Amino acid sequence: MTLSGSRVPKQARPFQGRHAGVATRVVAGGLDALVLLALLAGSYAVWAAVVFLWNPPAFRLPAPSRALVLGAAYLVCITYLTVCWRISGRTYGDQVIGLRVVGRGGRPLGLAAALARAAVCAAFPLGLLWTAVSRENLSVADVLMRTSVVYDWQSINGAAWP
Repeated sequence: MTLSGSRVPKQARPFQGRHAGVATRVVAGGLDALVLLALLAGSYAVWAAVVFLWNPPAFRLPAPSRALVLGAAYLVCITYLTVCWRISGRTYGDQVIGLRVVGRGGRPLGLAAALARAAVCAAFPLGLLWTAVSRENLSVADVLMRTSVVYDWQSINGAAWP
């Protein structure tokens, strides 16, 4: 099904393939932050369950150090972003909003590019705000990695969005 015959509103069709602005990218990033929080909370729950099963009478909730929490959050974030961008070019937030991360010439990101971009985004999330002042709507990660985030309402298999 082509975009012209899809459920995408007529008003949105001209934006297909254009660089996404700061508002849509912040919303997608917020959704991804919720996914990451859920992943971290789930990891903590599994850790607590293992500690409980190991020695139930002496059970206390684990109290990880701040460094461990930050390190785990950074690694989970990098893994999540890398896997999503490498497989489909989209995170959950991107999928909901209708965005895709692409490399030069609109090509999908390779593993090294997805990993490097994820490391930059996880280390410097406020770099996304550069999109607000960039003429091409590029974030700091986009500039450094030569990537861009575009509106794309096509699903992974090429059918029309949603």
